[in-house]
Formats: sequence, structure tokens, C-alpha cells
Amino acid sequence: MADDSKLKPMGLGLSIVLFGIPSVVFFLITRVLIPYFRENSSTHPILVWFISGGLFLFIPLFVLTLILYKSDKYDLDMKTLIMRFRLTELHRQDWIWSLCAFLLILILMGVIMGLWKLLSLHLGLMPLDTTAPFLQFNPLRGAEVLFLLVWIPFFFFNIVGEELLWRGYILPRQELTFGRYAWFINGILWTFFHLFFGLHLLILLLPSLFIIPYVVYRRQKTLIGIIIHALLNGVDYGVIASSQKPTMVQYIIRKRYGVLLQSMEKSE
Repeated sequence: MADDSKLKPMGLGLSIVLFGIPSVVFFLITRVLIPYFRENSSTHPILVWFISGGLFLFIPLFVLTLILYKSDKYDLDMKTLIMRFRLTELHRQDWIWSLCAFLLILILMGVIMGLWKLLSLHLGLMPLDTTAPFLQFNPLRGAEVLFLLVWIPFFFFNIVGEELLWRGYILPRQELTFGRYAWFINGILWTFFHLFFGLHLLILLLPSLFIIPYVVYRRQKTLIGIIIHALLNGVDYGVIASSQKPTMVQYIIRKRYGVLLQSMEKSE
């Protein structure tokens, strides 16, 4: 746990509020704003997601984290920020944990996909749909591929905004209340935040939704969460798209980001 006299315990109520309000915003963006633009505008849904998700969800998460940090009477200097948010340098064991956690997540995702396919073949279970409902759209064509430039700042605030709030600010305070179960509470609440991805994709994401909080808790390093989260969400699409024989990693990424990858393949 963070050795800081200013660190205050966070109970379930405040945890639900801090995860719940962003979840409501997430719902409004994915179930109201994007469908509205889909029906009433020619603006591409992915562009609407990048802009609205960035401006109304992930940038506010980043700003909220700094506001909460300052409200706890911490100084706005780099050393204090690094210590409070557990952004200290990673050592050899931390990198090993990060790599193992990343590989374990991919393996478990592969197992889920394999089991689901078997159940689909033999028990008639609906095939696994790994595309979030609000990201179902036609491939990007021509100049539309430039929309991915908007993804760069979106990606930063998505990863850093989430990890700084969920793991950097909330988790250390939850540890003072829930002890060794804090990572599990954090994971449950993070799962609810992703409900609007749809049930199928949510099931596929379960390994990452619990392994990331656990590893960050065990190693007391928020940077581990940032790295794993970034690897899972931000694999270089160009490299993946150029491979004719995808590896398991590439296959899983293709399943999660199939539409974007398809669009890039067609643009080459």
C-alpha cells in the first residue's frame, strides 16, 4: 500500500460513484450520441467515437484525477505526482510481471474464444461477436483512414486517463479499506464500466479486467497497468495488417479490431 499519511481509505460507496459517473457518460456516448450521429449525419461513427470519447470521457477522467489529487492537499510537483500515482521506475521483476500478465491475458482470451467456438459448433451457441455495438461500421476508405490520426490523442487519454484514475488514484485508497481484496473490487467496478461493449466482448475482456488490477496491486506500480493496457489496445495496425499468417496475438487483435484492420488492408 502507499506509504502516505494523506492517503485516505475509500469505501464501496465512493468507489461506485467514481466508476459510476464515467460509466453513465460512456452509456450516453455509445448508446445515444453515436447512434444519433449515425442516423442524422454522414460523420463516420469511428470519428464520432474518437472525438466524443476523448472530449467527454477520457480527457475528463484525466482532469478529474488531477482535481482529486489536488483536493487531497498534494503538491503539484513531479516527485509527489510520481509517488502518489505509483509511477516509479519499473525494475526487472516488474517487467517480468508485465510480460507474463500480458501473455496470460492473451492466452486466456484465446481459451475463451476457443471454448466459445466449440460451444457454438456443438451446442448451437451464438457465435462470439467481438465488435462493440457502437463500433460496427463499414471499413474506412480512402482519406477516411486519416481519421486514425485522431486516435493518437484519444489513445493517450484513454489509457493514461483510465489507469491514473482507476489504479493510480482509486486503488491505493481502496487498499486501505479492502486490503488484499482491493484489486478484485477494482476489477468488478472496471467490468461494469465496460458493460456497454456488449456481453460477448465483455466476456472476452474479463481476463484483462481482473489481471491488470491484480498485477498493479501486487507490484504497486501503476506503470504496469498503463503498459499492459496500452499493449492490448494499441498494437500497431499496420504491422498486423501486413501479416499473411497471423500469430495468436495477431488473431486476437484482429478479432477485437477487425473493422479497422480490414480498412487498412484495403487501403494498401
